[in-house]
Amino acid sequence: MSIHDLAVKAITALTPVRKNRVVFCSFYGNGYSDSPKAICDVLLQSGEALDLIWLCRDEAAAATLPAGVRAVPNRGMKKLRALASAGIWVDNCRKYENMKRKNQFYLQTWHGFALKKLERDAEASLEPAYLEACKRDAAQCDLMISGSGFMTKLYGSSFWFSGAVLNTGTPRNDIFYRDHAALRAKVRDALGLTEDRKLALYAPTFRGDHATEVYRLDTEMVRRKCEENFQGEWTVLIRLHPNVANQSGNLFSYDGDRLVDATAYPDMQELLCAADLLITDYSSSLFDYALTGKPIVQFATDIESYRRDRDFYFNLEDLPFPLARSNEELEKLLTDLQPLWTSPAWAEFARENEFCEDGQASVRCAALILQQIKKS
Repeated sequence: MSIHDLAVKAITALTPVRKNRVVFCSFYGNGYSDSPKAICDVLLQSGEALDLIWLCRDEAAAATLPAGVRAVPNRGMKKLRALASAGIWVDNCRKYENMKRKNQFYLQTWHGFALKKLERDAEASLEPAYLEACKRDAAQCDLMISGSGFMTKLYGSSFWFSGAVLNTGTPRNDIFYRDHAALRAKVRDALGLTEDRKLALYAPTFRGDHATEVYRLDTEMVRRKCEENFQGEWTVLIRLHPNVANQSGNLFSYDGDRLVDATAYPDMQELLCAADLLITDYSSSLFDYALTGKPIVQFATDIESYRRDRDFYFNLEDLPFPLARSNEELEKLLTDLQPLWTSPAWAEFARENEFCEDGQASVRCAALILQQIKKS
């Protein structure tokens, strides 16, 4: 038995479970973000006597937490004690710890609608250690939530999960059903931009080999075409995936309010709310942003190599979003792109895949947690 396993065994033996303690984690220790954030916000407003803990990778992540949520490092003995003592776990990624107890409840929210293949469907492209963690995590999980019939079926077929799945909607997407004025101002203020500037957000996903040449977007062309087509003054925001975030300064030459690095901004959904245009490739943000009704473009220069490495659940050419394979094609698309994106093809895609978003997912999940606490 490893030292880590011995520590887990000792901690679980000596630590009582506190039924009103809820431990959250988002993207392996990221700041206050994603569906766990949306659920935590509702719990904070519930008036219940709860001990809300957020696992944080560093001080910057801890600094994003609101009053009423306390930070615990996402490592070491403090993390193990927090997990051992919590009545409820909430996470949006796989947990590597194998320490859930019978009187604990684990809610897995996952992190988006799948375009690229996941878990069992992508075994050949994933690290063995991660695959083992997936299986352990699935065995510990009590409940998964879903924002679509498609994802509900996928959890059952590809996530090694045989438990309950509830079509609650996606908590992180509730934000799109609220007024965005305050969020637009918040994001622009955080990035040092005036409120009148329009934002084109470039948010690609990562590659398995961590290649970065695929991110060579002609940002100046994008800014110029947006100003020509949509009027006003535009800023291009760069939001790289956390796996390649440290490459942001090497890949782009940031330039005042024309090109701005938003990679460190803690909440992707807030950036999506604030943005006036999204450019991405294989990210689930495509399907989140479609809920806003604002224009979307796929910019994907390596479709065939990505398909060989990871493959997709849908053909990119059949998705209800314009597709550009090069900067030249992107320039042509931006020339004709409409400022309001109301695609009948998106409505049909959402219907076929049984999207169930209505802005109330976080309320439903918080109610489930409170019910579980009272039951226990």
